[in-house]
Amino acid sequence: MKKDKMNGKVIISVSILWIFVLAIVVTSIVAFFKNSIFATDTIKEETRVSIEPNENQVDILALMVENNYSNKKLVNEERDIEFETIKEYDDQIPKGEEIIKEKGKVGKKQVTALQQYNNDMFIKEDIIETIITKEPSKEVIHIGTSEFLAKYKVHIGEDMYLKEKSELKAEAKDDSENVTTINRYLKFEILEVSEKWTRVKYKDYEGYLPNDKLTSDSIMPIIKEKNRIATLQDSLDPSIDLSMPSGLTLTDFKTVLEDNISDKNNIFADNAEVFYNAEQKYRINGIFLAAIGIHESAWGTSYLAKEKNNLFGYKAYDRDPINSAQDFESYEDCINTVAEAVSKNYLKSTGSYYYGTTVEAVNTKYASDENWHKKVYSYMEYLYERLD
Repeated sequence: MKKDKMNGKVIISVSILWIFVLAIVVTSIVAFFKNSIFATDTIKEETRVSIEPNENQVDILALMVENNYSNKKLVNEERDIEFETIKEYDDQIPKGEEIIKEKGKVGKKQVTALQQYNNDMFIKEDIIETIITKEPSKEVIHIGTSEFLAKYKVHIGEDMYLKEKSELKAEAKDDSENVTTINRYLKFEILEVSEKWTRVKYKDYEGYLPNDKLTSDSIMPIIKEKNRIATLQDSLDPSIDLSMPSGLTLTDFKTVLEDNISDKNNIFADNAEVFYNAEQKYRINGIFLAAIGIHESAWGTSYLAKEKNNLFGYKAYDRDPINSAQDFESYEDCINTVAEAVSKNYLKSTGSYYYGTTVEAVNTKYASDENWHKKVYSYMEYLYERLD
């Protein structure tokens, strides 16, 4: 404020005038902020002030920006909140691999900000208010460190194979109790790895196997075929269900039935495909069928086999086996007839001679020799072993 004295009086300067103008502006802003309109009515010579709602409310902050900051913009918008990424080392993942264990999720926030521009070019902004509407979730990435898994190119939960027959251990040490025995080439699921031992699941068993006895198909591609054969051999058991196909391929049937020194007339070798087809058509284990024929005909050298093409002693009753035995036009005819008869009468629950689906169960009515099932089963073992 500047004062000048003239004739003993103080003259108000121009600055005082500006203060007066500013007071009027402030008063106007307060009036807008209250969002009300004042009116006066004269009733019975008394003056009364009434307040009416203002339907056109004014955003003071926006108004100030518009009137006083033409190069600024007030925004209220939803924005993303980036998630945090955490990396952890994991010895159950192949070395060099990264796996996202927990997927990160972007959060959300409502932001009110005053942005400054210069010729429509954004310069900066001042955050007035931030409200978080959704918290972000962290992303967790595991970095593999297992050299064992990397070497064999396998992951936890996948299959590996045994290079040689091994004992499944209850604990990860040599002197631990044996859980079961696993034959070579059989596969198992890997559950956990350590420096020298791997915890695995084999059938219904869980235990530990030494790492130096394990392999994978990436290291030993032929192991898959070895495993197929080993699995077929492992499936053979006195309690095997004979009403189910053996699972052997046509090539397998030829492998086990050809080049047998006892098959002097090549009867079984020449009919390998017939046994295979009978298995598919009549749902009977074809190796079991062949084993019956081998046992009953002594590899096709019996009288009935040579004179009646009857490899199974079919209908050769004890009272007169030679004459009661059925004649067949060919070995193929004989194999198919017996396959159908055994499947229908001995292996189906509706069959006349059904006592179960094992070799011993079929023995109950098929043969009077109580040890018949043991002899037939021994031939099955012989044929399965020839798969190697």
